[in-house]
Amino acid sequence: MIHAVIGEVIHVGAQEVVLRTAGGIEYELFVSSQTASKLSQLHADARRQVRLLSWLQHREDSMTLYGFTDDEERMLFLELIKVNGIGPRQAMKILSGVQVRAFIRALDESDMTFLSTIPGVGPKTSQKIVLALRDTVVLDIPKRSSSDNSVGNLDKRYEDLVVALADMGYDKRQVVSTLTKLLEENHELIAGKSLHESEEFLFRNAIVRLG
Repeated sequence: MIHAVIGEVIHVGAQEVVLRTAGGIEYELFVSSQTASKLSQLHADARRQVRLLSWLQHREDSMTLYGFTDDEERMLFLELIKVNGIGPRQAMKILSGVQVRAFIRALDESDMTFLSTIPGVGPKTSQKIVLALRDTVVLDIPKRSSSDNSVGNLDKRYEDLVVALADMGYDKRQVVSTLTKLLEENHELIAGKSLHESEEFLFRNAIVRLG
């Protein structure tokens, strides 16, 4: 088993990355679009040595290597491919459309409405995922109490963005208010973007408005 690949980033595509190891071997790894985006934004020095966790799919006629930025992403991938009808490519499509912790929180709450909005997951698939994984996928994620309405009506997909901005020292209520306004003002623009692209857009503009 190839546990991880360490090397220089030679190429970053929409959902694939090529790393060249110190021995001169180049590995192509299929990754989520979120991972690809993170790698594409690395500066030159950081690209010289990147470590991606991996999982190898070995078939009679081919071998495909999948890459992950951290243990949480790989763990969720491995659990997803255990669900009947979900293969590695579909699992990667799911990981491309949602933050790992947001997915697991929705899974823990059996929020099939939210899960159904993720690319690669429809109503039937979301039900299968909840039934198969609800009691097996666990992370140390605080549950929201019924009295905790700190994110108001903000889309659940952006909760991690709220946390990130709050951790930078911004008032959480102001963060939620700012993100809500940005979503309302740029609804059509954001509708055409992936979740990761939307988060980047909202993050940049929220920083400007929050000062």
